[in-house]
Amino acid sequence: MRFKLIAILMCFMSALTLSSQELEWSVDMNAVFKNAEVEHSETPGKTNIFTRITPMVGVSMDSTRHRIMGGVTWYQPMNDHMHGYKVVPVLYYQFKDCEKGLDFKFGMIPNERPCLPIYLCSDSVNRMNPNVYGISTSLSKPHFFISAMLDWRQIMTKYRREAFMVLGDIGWRNSNTANNGDNYLIVASTLAYNHLARSGARPEGEGVVDNFIAYPRVMYTHYWHNASISVEAGMLLSCDRDRIGENKWLSQAGFFGSVVGNWKWLTVYQGIYAGKRQMPLFDKYGSLLYQGQSFFRDKIYSRTVVSATIFNTDYININAQLSFHATDKTTAFWQQLAVRFYLDRSLWGKYKKKKTLKYYSPLPGQF
Repeated sequence: MRFKLIAILMCFMSALTLSSQELEWSVDMNAVFKNAEVEHSETPGKTNIFTRITPMVGVSMDSTRHRIMGGVTWYQPMNDHMHGYKVVPVLYYQFKDCEKGLDFKFGMIPNERPCLPIYLCSDSVNRMNPNVYGISTSLSKPHFFISAMLDWRQIMTKYRREAFMVLGDIGWRNSNTANNGDNYLIVASTLAYNHLARSGARPEGEGVVDNFIAYPRVMYTHYWHNASISVEAGMLLSCDRDRIGENKWLSQAGFFGSVVGNWKWLTVYQGIYAGKRQMPLFDKYGSLLYQGQSFFRDKIYSRTVVSATIFNTDYININAQLSFHATDKTTAFWQQLAVRFYLDRSLWGKYKKKKTLKYYSPLPGQF
């Protein structure tokens, strides 16, 4: 067995020697102030001030088509006397073929959750743990796109339940570019499945739980020289089943749409959900099963965000937000100031390779 391992390592080192490798590294740092004022809600208002940094180092081969990266993500609340911090490992393999529009990642992948819609991933989840543990892949063609994700949130132990999410998004678009003056149409659907299994001890009263979510939608975007407007509308559908007890399906449906306007440094977002209350088993299983924004538990949810980009370069972005939330039960007002610094090998020095800042869209909630 020892000789087999040595032979494998020698073959691997030979492959590295014969192929063109490059040292890869990056530093992704966030500092955020967020004040949440909530009225008549089960979740009290709270002020969060934190930093989060993800340093990574790795190697790329075959003109950066293959990449292995490793590091850590360190989340640290400010002035908490080193309490409440969280350090999680980052280690993943990536294959990226720009000509074919294919991107595949496997492992502990950093900063993937902020790309998810708010009915699947809430602001607090993005803030505390933006990483995905599993697989993330996408294929983008001129008039077609598809993406998939497996997020293994929790592995089964004797006293801990297995929890994971499978996600797919597929759609058609009339163009793969967004030039000034274009009309941009997308017809797509998001499908997700959340699963909560029993723990290894299998105590009495603990059963398997299923949660299916579908969001078929249409989005239209028009671009001008310094502005754009996007309108999106669809139906948010879900089915839930707790296999213990009555073992019956609970179905929910509602309209979910949004309007987003951009002009230079200013962005305004208005989203609305109206229909049956989502997440019917939240009181029993909470965020272990549901990772989405808890306001969707109400019949009506309105979310208004005004976002201003104060400063933006290839490596730093400073953004301020005002968020207004209203449901048939509660109201909330959030204020946020976020700074993101990003630097990697290609940005080091005098811009050896021009690169656009990889910051997340601040709407409907960056953190």
